[in-house]
Amino acid sequence: MTPLAYQLSIADITAHLVAVELHFTPQNKEAITLSLPSWIPGSYMVRDFAKHLHSVEAFDDSGDLLLTQFDKQSWQLSHHQKQLTVRYKVYAFDLSVRGCYLDDQLAILNPAALCLEVKGMEAVPVSLTILAPEFLDWQVATGLSPAPTTRPLQCGLYQAENYQQLIDTPLMLGKLDIAEFDVCGVPHYLVLAGHEQVDLERFKTELQRICLQQQQVFAGLPADLTQYWFLCWVTDSGYGGLEHHNSTLLLLTHQDLPNPQRPDESTADYQNLLGLCSHEYFHTWWVKRAKPAQFLPYRLNTEQYTSQLWLYEGFTSYYDDLALVRCGVLTQDQYFAALEKTINRVQLSPSEQVQSVAESSFNAWTKYYKQDENAVNAVVSYYTKGSLIALCLDALLRSNGLTLDPLMQLAWKTYGEPASGSTEQQFIQLCSDYAGKDIASQLYSWVYGNTALPLAELLPHLGLSTALRQQEHSKDLSGSKAPVYPVRAFGAAFSTSSEGLKITNVPLDSVAYKAGLMAQDQLIAVNAVKATEINFWRQLNQSQIGSVLTLHVFRKQRLVQLSMPVELAPATLTYLQLVDQEKATAWLGVTQE
Repeated sequence: MTPLAYQLSIADITAHLVAVELHFTPQNKEAITLSLPSWIPGSYMVRDFAKHLHSVEAFDDSGDLLLTQFDKQSWQLSHHQKQLTVRYKVYAFDLSVRGCYLDDQLAILNPAALCLEVKGMEAVPVSLTILAPEFLDWQVATGLSPAPTTRPLQCGLYQAENYQQLIDTPLMLGKLDIAEFDVCGVPHYLVLAGHEQVDLERFKTELQRICLQQQQVFAGLPADLTQYWFLCWVTDSGYGGLEHHNSTLLLLTHQDLPNPQRPDESTADYQNLLGLCSHEYFHTWWVKRAKPAQFLPYRLNTEQYTSQLWLYEGFTSYYDDLALVRCGVLTQDQYFAALEKTINRVQLSPSEQVQSVAESSFNAWTKYYKQDENAVNAVVSYYTKGSLIALCLDALLRSNGLTLDPLMQLAWKTYGEPASGSTEQQFIQLCSDYAGKDIASQLYSWVYGNTALPLAELLPHLGLSTALRQQEHSKDLSGSKAPVYPVRAFGAAFSTSSEGLKITNVPLDSVAYKAGLMAQDQLIAVNAVKATEINFWRQLNQSQIGSVLTLHVFRKQRLVQLSMPVELAPATLTYLQLVDQEKATAWLGVTQE
């Protein structure tokens, strides 16, 4: 038996309970601290996984041991310095990529949300035994290595070098579809669970092309990568992904998958899924190995602050769709449409003038991951604006005869391959060494400032020009087609129901803001006509400029009457035009279709 031995079993499918046993022998006579992580790397919010633990007990061959909880996620264990067992149950019904989920179809197990850490034994070898009910013919997919006695993909004994590797390796149990492909001599596995139908061969082929493209950015795979797993959990609703050392866990819906009956169809949902796969795979280098020095090591009992998430998540977001177009999975026009949406999400948000991406990174724990109705006015996304900073830097470098890829390789060799971590200013200093102080100074101003990026000035270096048109509605984020009528301004976002339109956010200085609309208002009538989405836009867009609309809203069950002036919407929506095919080809590596 390894020094630390965990055992996971399905205790009760109907109650969604996983049983955990931990076996070890204390290394000295001192009381032992057991604790569960409160967050999982890559998702920067305290999750308090320990709230799902119950029935915690400890014993050895002489009987029960004293186990005292002293905070929300930690216990103190008194012992007799001989082999002991800790036993508990975990409620597993978290429909996300961060925790654990169990039903009669599958189990999604993140050891970070399951396996208690034994303080002082973090570096010792670990074994994990997976037990499944005999009546379930379930397979196991995981980046953990099976012991010699365990057949691959079967329940049994798996091994990890240490606790950190254990909690960074999710497991998927169920009836699985699996496709294998090769990337630079390293086996990669595409695994699906919970799906109905899928063109698995197409998915595998296009995923392989994406992986081959991404490794080119860093001039090869990480030296320690011996296998990689795409664990795809298909559900009725939900979307997201989380990176791990040699795998990623992806949450997607049935409509995201390629339809085997329509082999030539490339839906927006499928394109988004490929972009998600691309994003998480890029993290294999850029977060899982190259990372902020503040994360060395991870301290998962409390928040760890860094202002570098713009670099790690933002630059990854730049390269995710870029890889798709470079390997031919996206067309040039499809890529430009996606890029337009990113640009407009940033430029249309007042928060760009309020918060820098460095500040957003540092405060991810309390602001970005806990957004409320005022986020549109106060929280800039280090994902989206960070990706545009990478775009601008790539354009600026190309205007000087350089490109971004070699800078990424330099960063990888400096603090990724040696796993030394980057300090707050290191990437900017590398940029200065690579391209000069002026370009590094520009990068610094984009990262630590809160002004609009000079896209119109820089995009011509990538073969693009920008133009503006009116935004027809809050979901209108791309395309060059001009509206068929002059659009009236509004600005607020809303959701629809049978009771009317519920205002979800109100950007500062918008027409809705000037009229006095507030988030959570229930708009029930416009000019004495019931407020449906169709009626609202018809009333607004057919009204004369300069006239006034009467709005009736319920605000905390009070009926409030507001007056909203009708104004012409300004041209704020950016769309892209190809003006230099040669430059675009050099950047994207594709030719015009």
